Amino acid sequence: MGMAASQARYLALTARKTNVEYEGQQVNQARTALANQSANTFNELLALEVPTAPSTSDYTTLQYSYEDGTTGETITDMTALYDDPEYNYLVTHYHYSDVFTGIQSKKSNPQVVMGLKPTEGVVDRANIVQDPVSGEYTINGKEVQDYDPLNNVQKDSLSQIYEEYPDFELVDPANIGFYQDDDNVMHFFDKTQLAGTDNIKDYYVQPDVPTYVGNCEVSAYDPTDEEQKAAVEQIKEDFPDAVFANADDDQIYTWEYQGKRYFACQEDLYASAISGIDPALPSENQDKLTYYNAQDVKTKIERTEKAFVDFDDQGRAQSIRYEDSSLTYTLKTETITDEAAYQDAMNQYNYEREVYEKAIQDINAKTEKIQEQDRTLELRLRQLDTEQDALQTEMEAVKKVIEKNIESTFKTFE
Repeated sequence: MGMAASQARYLALTARKTNVEYEGQQVNQARTALANQSANTFNELLALEVPTAPSTSDYTTLQYSYEDGTTGETITDMTALYDDPEYNYLVTHYHYSDVFTGIQSKKSNPQVVMGLKPTEGVVDRANIVQDPVSGEYTINGKEVQDYDPLNNVQKDSLSQIYEEYPDFELVDPANIGFYQDDDNVMHFFDKTQLAGTDNIKDYYVQPDVPTYVGNCEVSAYDPTDEEQKAAVEQIKEDFPDAVFANADDDQIYTWEYQGKRYFACQEDLYASAISGIDPALPSENQDKLTYYNAQDVKTKIERTEKAFVDFDDQGRAQSIRYEDSSLTYTLKTETITDEAAYQDAMNQYNYEREVYEKAIQDINAKTEKIQEQDRTLELRLRQLDTEQDALQTEMEAVKKVIEKNIESTFKTFE
């Protein structure tokens, strides 16, 4: 029985040793995989590109400028010419100047109010015709009629005209006549002026006339006002495709707001006025109004032309003469740094640096994790080595016991 027990113990130790050896192989394979991961993270580290801070010198250039007597000119580009016997550079230069410019804007909820508006007009003498037989007059081809104070329609219209033009109220009602235009609007005038040679004034009440934009009172555009005329002409020139550009003078209206004069055409005003969604509040929640003004705007004026440029011994341009001028300008040299571009580059550098530092942190964290796992596996491998040594020692002891049992058994049979 002792010999059988020893043999069984030896077999158990052998199996255990085999398992320890197998586990040791697994640990070594795991450490090899970790080594590969460590090599990969090291390669990632080598592949990282270290950000480089921008230098101000990369954004600093020489800039040439000169004074032409009225404005300061700045040169932005000089391209060498090789086939011109008189001029050696094609030069681009610019200056800033105030340019009278039309400006288009959109006004949200403009609160356009339409109403009846007494208006003063002028009848051209050429449009006043007297019949040589009857002595009756026509104006613009329309029959001249006498004012009837008993006619309420005529009386109401004339009353509104009196409120706006009180001087016309001084005319004797018996001398007031009127004619009706194609829209059946009555035009009143002083009949005593018919026999003269000058143009005459007429007064009428316009329907559907814009009277307010917001809190600003609207008036008809006055083409005899030089400032208004210059503004309207500039607006039409700058916006030739706008509805405003095709509007006649009598279809243009104007108002002032915070010291500036604005213009809009009747079509755009009317479109906003009828767009209110609530009939009870027609001037609220209206569509945007297209309106205009004109003012001096600081504008960059740039030209490109041939020039002869003279250089000093250091290779810097010192004078310039253009092809269409006999004047030679002395150039001023300045060192200009593009601060905006430099700041953009610095912001990009700061971003790339943060990305780089984050990548370094991630790689370090990965490496630390791999090293921790490797230390754990190394400790396990040492434990397995110790256990294997112990198993080997015990197996040798059991083997000796088995050998003694065999020896004692054989001696017995001798």
